[in-house]
Amino acid sequence: MSTDINILLLGQTGVGKTTFINSFANYLVHNSLDDGIKGELQAPISASFIHMDKDTFEEREINIGAPHESEQTRIVGESCTRECRSFLFRINNRNLRLIDTPGIGDTQGVLEDEKNFANILAVISQYEHLNGICILLKPNEDRLTILFRFCLKELLRHLHVQAKENIMFVFTNARATSFQPARAAPMLRILLESLKNDVNAVVPFSKENTFCLDNEAFRFLALCKNGINVSPEDKQDYTRSWKRTVEEFQRLLSRIAKCDKHVTRDTVSLNEAQQLIRKLSRPIGEITTLIQTNIQLAEKHKNNVSANKTLTPQVLEQIDIQIVELGYPRTVCTNEKCIKVIMDDGLEKIDYVTHCHPRCYLIGVEEDMVGDEKIKSCATINKSSGNCRLCECVWKKHMHITYELRKFMSKINIDINSSSDSKPANEVIEQRIKTLTDEKNAILAVCSKIAHFLRINSLNPVNDDIMEYIQHFIREERMKNSAGAKNDDIINGLEKLAADYRHEMDLLQSLVKKSETNATNLTSIIQPAQIFDLVRTLYQLPIYGVKIRQQVEQVKNVQQRTRENREHIIKLPATAETTPTMIGLRKVLG
Repeated sequence: MSTDINILLLGQTGVGKTTFINSFANYLVHNSLDDGIKGELQAPISASFIHMDKDTFEEREINIGAPHESEQTRIVGESCTRECRSFLFRINNRNLRLIDTPGIGDTQGVLEDEKNFANILAVISQYEHLNGICILLKPNEDRLTILFRFCLKELLRHLHVQAKENIMFVFTNARATSFQPARAAPMLRILLESLKNDVNAVVPFSKENTFCLDNEAFRFLALCKNGINVSPEDKQDYTRSWKRTVEEFQRLLSRIAKCDKHVTRDTVSLNEAQQLIRKLSRPIGEITTLIQTNIQLAEKHKNNVSANKTLTPQVLEQIDIQIVELGYPRTVCTNEKCIKVIMDDGLEKIDYVTHCHPRCYLIGVEEDMVGDEKIKSCATINKSSGNCRLCECVWKKHMHITYELRKFMSKINIDINSSSDSKPANEVIEQRIKTLTDEKNAILAVCSKIAHFLRINSLNPVNDDIMEYIQHFIREERMKNSAGAKNDDIINGLEKLAADYRHEMDLLQSLVKKSETNATNLTSIIQPAQIFDLVRTLYQLPIYGVKIRQQVEQVKNVQQRTRENREHIIKLPATAETTPTMIGLRKVLG
């Protein structure tokens, strides 16, 4: 909604994004630290930390809240948040949404960071606008990871440099530095100077957009709830931290509320283009296979008409498809030993009979894509071996599906004269073959352009998903052939399609080399806005445009339902209505 306050939280692993959200919930509910001790601890996100006894030096793990499926047991150096999630607070009939993100600079490595950042961009594109982008830092940091610097630059590049006005610097654990940015300040200025040079973005760093707080009082409350006593002196420190941090929270939210909204959907996002392209992979692979099959059927009918071997020259049989939504998303194996070739309405069909995880609600997995990296997180995949616990095939052979295609034979009436001459019928059939071939070539041309666009613009090396799908369907047709299907022409046609696709990619690559020689921008070959125009040309294809669009919309609908499941509406108790934080926020939000 346009009245929503959307705040994105970014930061290195361990900076305290989770504690930021948990603490905010407690500031809303409790008048003071003493009230928090007496009342119920608010923990929208599960968390854990190690407490060491001052006298015995014994360590004890403190666990807070119930873990969500997108969180994981904390290991030192790992982000405990694996997927972006939003936490929605209702204030004055407005939604205040805090968007939690995976930590940047994770010990799991650079590739995990890049995947996390792609996930962050995907989440941003859901919302009409962002009000604030909070960069969380520790004041005693004297260096930022390369990936963090890279991600901040990429964020501005993907959104728009005007997003710099919505950036807030939030220093956590700041009591130790007297609530000052301390050593992090010069390091941050160096980063901002590089942003100025690299992306021409002058990001302000001043008192107005800088906030120093310490959410240690939340940990103190967690200790109290676990029966651990804290000295009166320490409690006084926590009380001062609580008061100072509540003031900083109010100042932060007041600043964010005054900022102009950064409208994300008005800016054509590179990430949105990338997401749309990935949704096309399965539809394009299936439709090109279907086109090749129907060309073969049309050629066969034309030959029969020419040889007077058919009693119904005016009836052309063509295969059509219908989308059948599954009751539940499932993980299936696509390996040859785990599928069957069955007859359905007189047609050979590949049936994914091995349902390795029949009800799989895996978060973040790319739907309908063979071998997506996220499938490794499915419960059926053994984490140590990478093989499926059920079928024992490697994870790369698995796919997360939400729908199936039912194929059936349709009959097209050919409008011919009453003459017994077969020429009019063949002319109509030839026109049908030409239209099918034109659609196949149009799909090929669009695919090569968007695949090349991905190679130029992606954050990390991209698998050519469309080529993978073409190869996948070639393998399936060969399996049908082994089972007795007479589909040599289909296989040959698909192999030619793959060869033509590679040729198109080679031509585009030569254009890139020429553009490098001429010192022009590589992305000038195709811009993000053009991706949407290209996809619209697919949707407008006369025969299969509607089918491609229906399949893409099916994937979008499933992903939308998944995103809705990631939003957590925080129900606050009645005591929250009269706390200083809530009263202050009401004034700020109006």
